Amino acid sequence: MSSSTGGGKKGPRKPSQEIMILTALDQIKVLADPLRIKILEELNQERTTKQVAERIGEKPTRLYHHVEALEKVGLIELTRTRQNRGTLEKYYIAVARAFQADSRVFTGGGEASNEEKETLRSMVSLIFNTSSAELTDLIENSPPDCIEEEGILTFAEIRAGRKDLTELQRRLREILDWLTQLDDEDDKEDEKDQERYRLTIAYFPLDRKPPETDSGTTKP
Repeated sequence: MSSSTGGGKKGPRKPSQEIMILTALDQIKVLADPLRIKILEELNQERTTKQVAERIGEKPTRLYHHVEALEKVGLIELTRTRQNRGTLEKYYIAVARAFQADSRVFTGGGEASNEEKETLRSMVSLIFNTSSAELTDLIENSPPDCIEEEGILTFAEIRAGRKDLTELQRRLREILDWLTQLDDEDDKEDEKDQERYRLTIAYFPLDRKPPETDSGTTKP
């Protein structure tokens, strides 16, 4: 989207897409950084780098190259610019409310490269290290029954047939699709009245299937 200058019409106040499927390794690698995840979350609404920095308690100078990296791979876009006391303010917004990696990025239809494996490992570490740190902070600074009363914390091995497993995956995706619609601006509460929760989902096979050859048969 091209930017506009001066006091003209503002750009969009919310992302134009519900979900963006990440199909390039560079896009996924950019997100293997907790600070960039925070920036992306704050840019669910049009903001400047300075405004984002104030909200997450960082100095703007620390965020500029992260914002540039997000824009370079197409995860955020410049919506408008504005002159303010001799300074050019740049407003950005995320291109989608949620981002999902296409698993085919890591295989390319065959064996994953070392770079692809390292990127995936970094993403897994980021997701679970962030969740672990947030849960630890919650345990240290909240009443003992906070998780039990207000959250869900579980760990289970699922044993089911292919039909039920496919249905479970469909329902999980349906929940994620619904979550991306919660902050629809028409129904949105005032930001000060909103509560924040973290949802971390890991659904993956425990039994490794033998790789298939080009002919469709499995390797010995």
